[in-house]
Amino acid sequence: MNKKQIILFGSALISLACAFLWFVNWNAEGLFPKDQSTVTMRDIEDHPEKNFTGYPAGEDIASLKSAADFTQINGERDYRTAEPIGIISTDVYSLKPWVKHYRTKTYKGRTTTGSRKAEVIRSAFTMGIDYNRYYLLELSDHSYILAQLSEIEASAISNGVSIKLPIGQKVGLSEQARSYLAPICKQYGVEMNGVFYTFDNQWQKEHHLSVLVVRLVVSVVVWLVLSIGMVLLGNALFLKKEAQ
Repeated sequence: MNKKQIILFGSALISLACAFLWFVNWNAEGLFPKDQSTVTMRDIEDHPEKNFTGYPAGEDIASLKSAADFTQINGERDYRTAEPIGIISTDVYSLKPWVKHYRTKTYKGRTTTGSRKAEVIRSAFTMGIDYNRYYLLELSDHSYILAQLSEIEASAISNGVSIKLPIGQKVGLSEQARSYLAPICKQYGVEMNGVFYTFDNQWQKEHHLSVLVVRLVVSVVVWLVLSIGMVLLGNALFLKKEAQ
C-alpha cells in the first residue's frame, strides 16, 4: 500500500469515526420547533382529558424546589415544573414508551418479528434514538431527584444555563432500572420513589423519523467534508514533500 492509498484509507476511517460520534451525540430536535403555547392551571382544569406533559409551563405551574416536593406528587395529573441548578448524567437508559418493543424485518413483502429490545440498558455512549437517559436533577436546595429530559435541556443545565423545564409528571421506575441506578442514587442520596418525566410522547413519536433522517444526513455530510479535508491536508503534508 503506497502513501496515497494510506492517506485515503486513513482519512476515510478517521472521518467515519468522527461522523459516528457526531451522530450519536448530536440531537437534532432543536431544528423542529414545537408549536405549543404555554400551559396554565386553567388549561389543565378545562381539558382534563389531555396529557400536558412536555408542554411549556406557565407561571402558575408549581415548581419543584426540593426532593421532598417531588415525594409529595400524587397521580399522573399532578403536574410540576422545575428550574434545576445542576444535573448529573447516568449511563442508564429506558426504552422510549412509544417505541416498538420488537425489531421487525421486511423481506419480499413479508414482515417478521425479531428479538425484543431491552427495556433498560447501560451504555457509555449516548443512546438517544430509541432510549431516554436517566439524570440526577439538582434542585434549588441541592437535593437530587431522578429525571428524564431532553439532551438539549440537559446540556444547557450542565453548561450553567438557567432554564425552566417543560411540564412533567411522576412516573414509575422498573426493578431493572432501579438496580442499575442504585449505586449512583446512594452516592447522592436520591430516593428512588419515581422519575420526573418531561417528554411529550406524542410529539416525540411524530418527529422521530424526521429527526433520525436529519441526523443521518448531517453525519454523512460531516464524514464527506472531513474525508476530503483530511485527504487534501495529507497530500499537502506528505506527497508534496516527496515531490520536492
